Amino acid sequence: MKVAGIDDLSECRNEIQDSLHRFFAEHYADEILTIEDFSSGEALLSTFRKDTYDLIFIDQYMDGLSGIETAWKIRQSDELVSLVFVTTSRDHAIDSYQVKAGGYLLKPFSYADFEHTLSMLSIAKIRNARFICLEEDRILLREILWCDVDGHYVQVHTEQRGIRRYRIPFSNLTAMLLCYPQFQTCYKGCIVNLDHVERLDKLDFLLRTGKRLPFSKRDRKKIEMNYHTYLFQKAREEDLL
Repeated sequence: MKVAGIDDLSECRNEIQDSLHRFFAEHYADEILTIEDFSSGEALLSTFRKDTYDLIFIDQYMDGLSGIETAWKIRQSDELVSLVFVTTSRDHAIDSYQVKAGGYLLKPFSYADFEHTLSMLSIAKIRNARFICLEEDRILLREILWCDVDGHYVQVHTEQRGIRRYRIPFSNLTAMLLCYPQFQTCYKGCIVNLDHVERLDKLDFLLRTGKRLPFSKRDRKKIEMNYHTYLFQKAREEDLL
């Protein structure tokens, strides 16, 4: 999960960071959380690109661009990133909905307030909409069944679009996928999406499609532990939502 925080006060940025780390530790322990801080709207916008962040926290009252002005500029290029306003006044609540904000948090806030706001955002939906870019294609993570190598090509086996082939190093694909907990290396040159695994059967991942993907006996204990840890964490998240 990649998050940006915009606030001209460092103590407020630190409070958001601390609350985020606590929230994800309690609710999404398997999630890799990356947080980038900005002291103004202009600082974020100078490098902002569509699909860079999953979630952005924005203070309303800052020197230069206000939070609402910053949000309108963000929305010009990215209509999907989740926005949460963190401010001292209710005066801009209606304005925040006009820029499709997902939350409005009043300062000073308690951790319970923060937790409730993020729970309303549906982090699960944000995660479900993630995708990777390969050459000219954008592929939703949930579409991917498994990936492997065929000669100089990477093959991405998808649920809806069949096999997609790309002339890129497999290491590039590995870097894109293995930061997400649902992806597991089977063997060198093969990655499986655990969300599509029916069960482990001896030394195979058995997918719901009936496909079998083998792994080595040497890695069996590690893979079994990773798989069952992922299932536990996923079930726990579903119970908490």
